[in-house]
Amino acid sequence: MGSADEQWPARAPLHYVVGVPLPLAPFVAALLGVAFGLVGRDEVRRTSVATIATRGFLVVALVSGLLLAPSLAYFVAFYPDWAYAYVTPGEQVPSAVDLIEIVVLALIPPATFAWVASALRRHAVRELVRGVGALVIAMTVVLALVGARLGIADTYEAFRDGVSPRPIGGSSLGVSVLWIDGCVLAGCLWAGAQLRKLGRA
Repeated sequence: MGSADEQWPARAPLHYVVGVPLPLAPFVAALLGVAFGLVGRDEVRRTSVATIATRGFLVVALVSGLLLAPSLAYFVAFYPDWAYAYVTPGEQVPSAVDLIEIVVLALIPPATFAWVASALRRHAVRELVRGVGALVIAMTVVLALVGARLGIADTYEAFRDGVSPRPIGGSSLGVSVLWIDGCVLAGCLWAGAQLRKLGRA
């Protein structure tokens, strides 16, 4: 019998995967902040106040704190093994560690928003391109390593033992992913619209 990683990828197609488990969350959060920074660039360029004092920064912080952090916390609480991409038994991770991870992840979008704003004010286009390129490459590498696991709705023990997998499609995890991702997407669209309005104000 081969390892679980060898058996499961072909039987757990990635088109079921929409959510963001913790191994991918830092990169997705960072790129989200970059996207918000580019959408809200007009306000940043027009004002000379510190980035953290702009209304755009507040919008990004609200989305991160009220949408991203709760969505990550939900999966850590109810589907911990999937949230950790079956790298470690999620239930054995101390709650304090989970909390610290979620808080740090929620800080990433505002931080990258501030970085993009600073780069735009300094006209540091090459810095932006190199930074975003590094993020995309890193996320691609991590996705290649754990991506096949994310189409599985099972426990760490079942994954480790190579038990016949349950695809995420049609499972309670799959339903949760769709609902929560829908809420996050709606929030991001609202934030983007607000950032555009602030740029025209």
